Amino acid sequence: LEEGKQLEQQRISEELHDGVLGQMNGIRMVLLGLNEKADLNAVGMRSDAIEKLQEVQEEIRNISHALNDASIQKVNNFLNSVIELLETTGESAGLQYTLDYDKDFDWDNLSGEIKINLYRILQESIQNCVKHANATEINVEFTVSDSEIQATIRDNGNGFKIEKQKSGIGHKNIDSRIQKLGGNWYVESTRGQGTMVIAFIPLSGMHSPYDIPEKKSVKTKQKQKIAG
Repeated sequence: LEEGKQLEQQRISEELHDGVLGQMNGIRMVLLGLNEKADLNAVGMRSDAIEKLQEVQEEIRNISHALNDASIQKVNNFLNSVIELLETTGESAGLQYTLDYDKDFDWDNLSGEIKINLYRILQESIQNCVKHANATEINVEFTVSDSEIQATIRDNGNGFKIEKQKSGIGHKNIDSRIQKLGGNWYVESTRGQGTMVIAFIPLSGMHSPYDIPEKKSVKTKQKQKIAG
C-alpha cells in the first residue's frame, strides 16, 4: 500500500510539472507580452488569459483532491462515489441527474487504475457541463461487455463547436486519462442540442497497487437506474 501511495504521488507530481506548470508558464508569457498594450485586442487577450488561469486553478484543485485519502475511497466504493458526486453537483448547480449501470457487474472488482480515472473523467465532464453548458439535466450510463466499459455522459445544455472545445484543459485531461487506460473516446455536440461524451475503456486497462486480482466476466445486462 505504501508503495502504491508513492507511485500515485509521483504520478501527480508529473501532472503538476508537465501539465499545470507548462500552462501557467505559457499564460505568463502572454501577459508579459501584453504589458505595453492597451488596445481592444489586448484587453480581449488579457480576458482570455485570466479565463485560462481559472481553468488551471480548477485543475490544481482536482490534483489536490487526488492526493487526499478520499482517492482510496473512490477505489473501494466506486458507485457510491459516483452517486455522491452526482448528488453534490445536482444540489449545488440545480442539475437533475440519472445514473444507469449494469447492476450485476461487480464495479469494485475493476482495477483501481480504471476506477480512479473513470471517476475523474466523469468529474471533468460534469464540471464542463456545469461551467459551460447551462444544462438542467445530465444522464450518466455505464455499460460493460466482456472486453470493455462504455461510459456515456449526456446533457441538455447549449452544445458547442467541437473544434473550439478540443483545445481546452478539460478535454485534454479527459483525453490523457483515457489514453493511459488504452481506450478511446469521442464527443458529439450541436448548438442548442446538448452534448454527449462517450468513452470506451478496455477491461484489461492498467493495474494499480490497489487492484483486486480477479475480474468477473459479465453476461447479464440488467440495468439499475438512480435519479436525483
